[in-house]
Amino acid sequence: MVLIRILQIGMTSNYGGVESFIMNLYRHIDRQQIQFDFVNMETHNKPLAYTDEIKQLGGHIFKIPGRRENPIQNKRELADIIRNGNYQYVDNNVLTWSYSAGVSLPLRLGTKVIVHSHNAGMNNSMRMRRLLNFINRRYNLNSHIVRLACSHEAGKWLFGHKPFQVIPNGINTQDYQFDASTRDQYRRRFKVEDKHVFLNVARLSHQKNHQYLLKLFKEIVKRDVKAVLFLVGEGELHGQLVAVIHQLHLEAYVNFLGVRDDVSELMQMSDELLFPSFYEGLPIVLVEAQATGLKCFASNKISHEVFLTNEIFPMDIEASVQKNALYALHILQRPYQRRDGAKEIREAGYGVEATAAKMKAIYES
Repeated sequence: MVLIRILQIGMTSNYGGVESFIMNLYRHIDRQQIQFDFVNMETHNKPLAYTDEIKQLGGHIFKIPGRRENPIQNKRELADIIRNGNYQYVDNNVLTWSYSAGVSLPLRLGTKVIVHSHNAGMNNSMRMRRLLNFINRRYNLNSHIVRLACSHEAGKWLFGHKPFQVIPNGINTQDYQFDASTRDQYRRRFKVEDKHVFLNVARLSHQKNHQYLLKLFKEIVKRDVKAVLFLVGEGELHGQLVAVIHQLHLEAYVNFLGVRDDVSELMQMSDELLFPSFYEGLPIVLVEAQATGLKCFASNKISHEVFLTNEIFPMDIEASVQKNALYALHILQRPYQRRDGAKEIREAGYGVEATAAKMKAIYES
């Protein structure tokens, strides 16, 4: 049997949604038939997220200079990897068109190309990235590109009127099945047995709208002294958010947990997920949270495709924080017997087995 090799571009050192999608796929695809290699373009010698696991699963990681460090060497070394790797596809997992070498080089070298859109917008302040995104959209005209997206909105954002296929951000639902004993154990561990636990899992960046989140939570605390908030993730805005918490006098109510490998358990511990992002592709966090049966209050600016169960509610992020605080507490107080939502997630097509089967068919084409 011929082994198909796929070169993955888009993994970073951040344990984020793109990285979760690729690794969920990698763990569950038939690695006797298909193997992944990865390109690491991170600066300051930062390793890719999941580096040890990638190596254990048989993948190779190629470290090359970042595009901003040395753009010429970046393209030269990437071309060498593609030229010598005998890859069936170069799979570009992207948020924008700002990095084009992963598309232009394999097209020039005769290797097939996938462009997989994982977002539905970008920060307006990133002027250079917006310019590159505009310039490099010309590659969207190429008929040899396989266009994939995590949602219809993410596809329209990147590909416009060009046809594309939606690939659900599948998860291993077994990892997110609700377990009452886990909930009790974690609530004791974090000393929140008598608290109302709110959770946010996201990179600490502009896109995730944490400043609004903290102002919203301030209004929740005014009305519910038992409320606490846990922030899972790291990012460039950590220092700014610490200052906002201090300004709002929330030090006793908000806890930074950093990057975690027990997100499922933290979701089971929690009572409500707050997710006020400005834009998203299709956030895996919300799929995971619904699988655990966690109530979710999520931005109305993200794809409605992620509203998979009856326990996720839209948040108008242009409304006042006072109005949304009342709604968040209304959601919290709704009569509800916490239960496992994993079956509903699988039936909606968001089990990783279905995702792996769809990607396998594409890789073999």
